Amino acid sequence: MPTRYHFWSLKTSESILTSLCLLSNYKFISYAVCGRPTKQNENHFQRIIGGNDAGEHTIPWQALINVGDSRGGGMIIADRWILTAAHVVTMNGQVQTPEIHLGRTDVHQILETPSLNVTAVHVHPQYNNPNGLNYDHDIALIKLKDPVTFEAAIMPLCLPSEDDRYDSGMIGLVSGFGIADKGNRQHFLTNKLKYVHIPVVEQERCSDSLKLIPGSRKPILTDNMFCAGTPEGRKDSCQGDGGNGFTLQSEDGRFWAAGIVSWGIKCGQKGTYGFYTKVANYVDWINKIISSCYRYMGKYIISQDI
Repeated sequence: MPTRYHFWSLKTSESILTSLCLLSNYKFISYAVCGRPTKQNENHFQRIIGGNDAGEHTIPWQALINVGDSRGGGMIIADRWILTAAHVVTMNGQVQTPEIHLGRTDVHQILETPSLNVTAVHVHPQYNNPNGLNYDHDIALIKLKDPVTFEAAIMPLCLPSEDDRYDSGMIGLVSGFGIADKGNRQHFLTNKLKYVHIPVVEQERCSDSLKLIPGSRKPILTDNMFCAGTPEGRKDSCQGDGGNGFTLQSEDGRFWAAGIVSWGIKCGQKGTYGFYTKVANYVDWINKIISSCYRYMGKYIISQDI
């Protein structure tokens, strides 16, 4: 009987090790818990930038993130993990230590409670935005030192699958503690959690809107982004909303993380839109980090232990 030879390539072994690591270490978010707030906001049509005040327990995945004097947001996706934008947790190319607050809809109440301890910040390795014009791969994960307990005020958001769709006209929910609208184009940084419903816009219209920007230095639009808003403006995310979620609702009523507030030209102005990181493009990257596989497959992330 002829001898059979088995060839074991590095690529094959890496793939198998990654699969085994994911199977053995990945802590799945309970499907019974994620994306199901105990209460729902009723008003779906608002004038904004800032939107209407969110009721208690209606957006329980909301995180408030402070880095120095800057304010941003994020989404709870597991008991020790916050999903946010890379630009929220970096400054001059360096990873910063964020303050994390959960469970409240009023900033004054939030700041009366201690921030949660952070053990690591993971920025996507391909994020590189030195001139403020390239927000490709604008995504990061924050690891908490201790797991949080899920209850009405603190619950995780579901992650998308890699093939989830972002069809034009789908209505998403954006929430945050960012810039709100007093009327007459007067803006202020809100102390209340706000929310707004805005539609996904077709990619061609997103691209066309950037052509209206004067000058040669224009932001870059990639397939890792989508935009949302209305042609007449008035509804949008704004400064201080970076890292917050753009969530869509599945047929069974669960909310899932479709986008991350990334960048925009003007807030809620006619002919402009908000641009969001497309989370579905990064599900594999997210899973590898949460599973702790990055400890063995170091190529996947740039991380900083706090």
